[in-house]
Amino acid sequence: MTSCLRFIQCAGFRFDSPFWDGPESWTTFRNLDLWQSFQAVLALCQSEKIEFLFLTGDLFEQEYVRKETVERVAKSLAKLEGTRVFITPGRRDPLIISSAYRLTVWPSNVHIFSSRVTSVRIPSHNVTIHGAGWTAYHQESPFLDCFQPLNDGTLQLMLLYAVVDSNRKTEGFIPIGQEQVASSGLNYLGLGSSEVWSGVQQAGKTNWADCGSLEARSFQDHGPHGVLLGEIQKESSCFEFRELGQRCYIEKNLTIRCQSSIEGIAEKIIAETKVEERQKNLYRIKLSGNLLDVEELVQPLQNLLMTQFRFVTVLPLEERTQSQLEFPVLSGEKSMEGFPTLAKVFANKLQARLISADESKSSDYWEIVQRIGLTALGQGRTIDED
Repeated sequence: MTSCLRFIQCAGFRFDSPFWDGPESWTTFRNLDLWQSFQAVLALCQSEKIEFLFLTGDLFEQEYVRKETVERVAKSLAKLEGTRVFITPGRRDPLIISSAYRLTVWPSNVHIFSSRVTSVRIPSHNVTIHGAGWTAYHQESPFLDCFQPLNDGTLQLMLLYAVVDSNRKTEGFIPIGQEQVASSGLNYLGLGSSEVWSGVQQAGKTNWADCGSLEARSFQDHGPHGVLLGEIQKESSCFEFRELGQRCYIEKNLTIRCQSSIEGIAEKIIAETKVEERQKNLYRIKLSGNLLDVEELVQPLQNLLMTQFRFVTVLPLEERTQSQLEFPVLSGEKSMEGFPTLAKVFANKLQARLISADESKSSDYWEIVQRIGLTALGQGRTIDED
């Protein structure tokens, strides 16, 4: 019987999701990057002789996932020798009737948590792993309110798709309080709802961390992306965050002045980057200044930079007042056929109403209208506002 547990924790794969920041031409490359990162995780499990792989949410994108994708993931996990896999379905891949998780037969080394916190005791490693998955598009009840820590001498770990006391918008979530984590009696709490790595935190004697998404998907996903390697013992723990993300999203804002030349602008951008960075990362250059000057420079600068950058797009810097009128969650939402979804059409209509509305109806009013309408269109789903 061992008293030490070694694991890898990762989340946010969102297989088959069409939503990546940038031009549509980037999507194919980013999907290939995602599979490459997934294979890197499996290779790391083998090379490091990892005993447990924790996939803490959003493994798939429920609305778009294909059966062959689910089967490919399941077959890949079945090849992990000596590694047990624990999965917590999240908000984007809940364990509903039509769930992606029901599209294949999962191998014997994979355990998928369902509603309410349940426990799996593994005597060979002297550990009990608790977990709960989402079974709807919103969290229906608090996870830790009725949880009673076990006092059986085993290491106590829990896996959840959840947030701990956060200032960010948590639509659909019921946050876990720091005091709940501290009183849980857990040695470690692994989370997976955030887009970015949280760092290892501590509440009482319990360590917890949100590993963030394996691959960055937008220009707002700053910081490293990868997996958390952990080693848990009764009296001590050690953690290492290992970057596995294939590319970073980098945004640069430039002010165009009257005397600026397109060649000078390009030289400045190139001088601030390295060759290997230009070939690896995804760049968005946003230009501000005189509107006519900016519009005239966008396409020529795009053409010039494309000879030096593998992934680059040049855009005029949007006015702040305009961005405030938009509903960013739906700004790029399209159906699989390329046409706007009904939700997108609804959001555009709301935006037009907001522009023409008088001051007696505030943006808060229209935000409430948006929520009600989108909930109806989504058949009970709550809008993702992250």
